[in-house]
Amino acid sequence: MIFLKGMNYLKSLLVVVVFLTPLSSVMASDSSQSYGVKATKTIVVQGNASVSVEPDQIRFVVGLDARAATAAVAYKNVEKKMRKVMAALSQFDIPEKDIQAMDLSIAPVIDYERQRKIIGHDAKRNVAVRLMDIDQYGAIMESLGQLDVIRFEQVQLASSQQDALSLQALEAAYKNAEKKALLLAKASGLKLLGLIDLKENSSRSATPFKGRMAMMSSESGAATSKGSIGVESHIVATFEIK
Repeated sequence: MIFLKGMNYLKSLLVVVVFLTPLSSVMASDSSQSYGVKATKTIVVQGNASVSVEPDQIRFVVGLDARAATAAVAYKNVEKKMRKVMAALSQFDIPEKDIQAMDLSIAPVIDYERQRKIIGHDAKRNVAVRLMDIDQYGAIMESLGQLDVIRFEQVQLASSQQDALSLQALEAAYKNAEKKALLLAKASGLKLLGLIDLKENSSRSATPFKGRMAMMSSESGAATSKGSIGVESHIVATFEIK
């Protein structure tokens, strides 16, 4: 009886092995086919472009400072200066949304040589201005320059065509990448088949004059030199070759 049971166990094990064998063969066949796939040859290049235009907008910040014995008086004085600035700006028909009073700060003035004694308080206030008509800049600077102790900061040139410039730069960057790929493929005796992958690395504004605007005094008023601004675009393109 024990012998018969052993024979039955061997038969069942043999059946399992028989059924598993074809499956293993199929899996091995598929694996060998996958290793036989020919790798795609590619070339990766970076495309760069910059598009420039004369600016027609400008942004800047007017900084106001006041010092007094107490914080309350310092605040009062800096607010008085701000009202003068706002009055001067109102003469140029600038929309209210393009003038923003911001960044009020008051801090003690400490004399560290006299045992950290507080000798007064400084109040600071900034007014951000955006000009849609850049030609107003010279006259505004001349008008504000007649007021007490004013700082002009964060001057930035801009263009109403910013979105269009970004698209132009992106298109030019692709053409630059394609030109490079064609040149490299030809130099290596290969043929360029087509684009298979494209990534935009970055797009940023480029201002050759660091966003500054020159201003010259003259009898007829302040004259300005606008310079130019631009948008840079950088892409990485992958092309198939053979």
